[in-house]
Amino acid sequence: MHNVHRSILSLPTLSRRPQKEWEDKGWWGQKPLWKRVKEQSYLNPNKMAVIDETGHLTYSELWQEAVRCSSALNHANLQKGNIVLIQLPNWREFCSIMIACELANIIFAFCPITWGFRECSRAIKLLKPSIWITTDNDLKEDRKELLESCRSDVHYDLEVLLLRSSNLGFISWEDLVKKAPLLDNMKATRNSGVGLDPLEIAVTSGTTGDPKGVVHSHDTALLAVQSTINRQGISSNDVIHLALPVGHTFGYFYGVRCAFQASCTLVMQEKWDVNRMAKIVQETGGTIALGTAAFIIDIMNAEKAVRNDLKSIWLFTQSGDNLTNPVIERAIKTLPFRVSRALGMTEFGHITSTDANTSDQKLISSTGSPQKEMEILIADNNGDPVLFDKPGRILVRGPSICAGYLQKSGEIIDVVDELGFFDTGDIGCLDAENFLRVTGRGKNVLRRGAETIPLTDLEEVLCSHPDIGHAVVVGIPDDRLGELPLACIQMRRSTKINISEIQLWFQKQGITRKFWPKDIHIVDCWPKGPTGKIDGSHLLNDYMSNK
Repeated sequence: MHNVHRSILSLPTLSRRPQKEWEDKGWWGQKPLWKRVKEQSYLNPNKMAVIDETGHLTYSELWQEAVRCSSALNHANLQKGNIVLIQLPNWREFCSIMIACELANIIFAFCPITWGFRECSRAIKLLKPSIWITTDNDLKEDRKELLESCRSDVHYDLEVLLLRSSNLGFISWEDLVKKAPLLDNMKATRNSGVGLDPLEIAVTSGTTGDPKGVVHSHDTALLAVQSTINRQGISSNDVIHLALPVGHTFGYFYGVRCAFQASCTLVMQEKWDVNRMAKIVQETGGTIALGTAAFIIDIMNAEKAVRNDLKSIWLFTQSGDNLTNPVIERAIKTLPFRVSRALGMTEFGHITSTDANTSDQKLISSTGSPQKEMEILIADNNGDPVLFDKPGRILVRGPSICAGYLQKSGEIIDVVDELGFFDTGDIGCLDAENFLRVTGRGKNVLRRGAETIPLTDLEEVLCSHPDIGHAVVVGIPDDRLGELPLACIQMRRSTKINISEIQLWFQKQGITRKFWPKDIHIVDCWPKGPTGKIDGSHLLNDYMSNK
């Protein structure tokens, strides 16, 4: 092993949480995910565990594959607390490797497969993983240059292992698994993780563009998912359809982990397409689905026959972005399934949701009421509670809040204050019945579907262009995706520039395509608000009035 590789053996930040109280309530101390899969491999060995678009694994096969992968990780000299970065599409191998990491007590880190060089390189520099398990060919997009560039940029001997690849320049993950001596079940689970042991790191875009490493323990992750299983009535009879990417916590928590915690079947769709979803649901008998507002809109706009093919689904969880009131009203009338709206973050999963007892009026006007185990406080800028229906900062407290953020130094800093509250950065209000309505965002980001786009990072890239003097990015409202980036630009000199040139500049900087500006707005003089700051809403209004 090289000393540069990161290792996390414990999470001291969790000692500040009321461990005994939460264990007594059954919130912490739950059976780990790997043990649930192992039990199902004996109780229901032939039950389908995971189906993707090229194959499937029964629970027996999933467990056997996880043990093989765990043996391979041990054979590669990875030790307890080392980090493995998994960056894969919605493939069944994601599931077996994830469980293998739990078995080997190795930290499992993940990020979106769609990320470009800049985001991937920054994630690797933060994590310092021992190995990076990924692919060079995602949906026919050649990633070989990206992989080579990242390996060169991180300045240490990073081992890159590829799945479903014939690239001779990298090691094959499948070959590594085949060559590793197989551990028996007893040895494979001897040192497996439980409870407050470090489990995973979700790498997301931070508000400044630097990646954010959100660290969860077994207990925090298990509770975040179990809370939804209990509240929504999900059972082992369900079949969960997942078209959200596994590289996002929404898909990972409420698709992958939810399926295996509830001992049901997971069906993975590699790329979102409503017609493909309908066909897959028909073939597999899907009963539960999840997605962003765009998914809901696409289903409503599909042919009636497509919606009829989704009648086996009884629950669809919508989260990750905003669903406008007119759209949710139409969804209630049009869709063949119940929609559950939820407010969630990588740091704690879902903090609120609607359920079978929620009225249509509350479904339309709110993101639901708090999960049973979680507490919400609406506070003013001094941290004092505000009255019902008055907006304030949304603070949350409870057993699903993550252990902290990983720093480049290797330290994990806590995310809660002295009273145990986490500041979401969002603005909202609770009504007298404890239903939450989000009214604004305090952080410098916009939400494109499930993607959090850091505006500061985009502005930095724009301002690095030789012809641009200053730039501000604002969100253009979009009915399907929520918001799209608009680049408001002041030129250095009388040079003309168009959106194609801007997008080419972003491509050259290795920025993820989904983060690229949708359009540009040339500014001669920056509009100022009452405090002297540039007024983003004024910029957006100017742009819209000239369209």
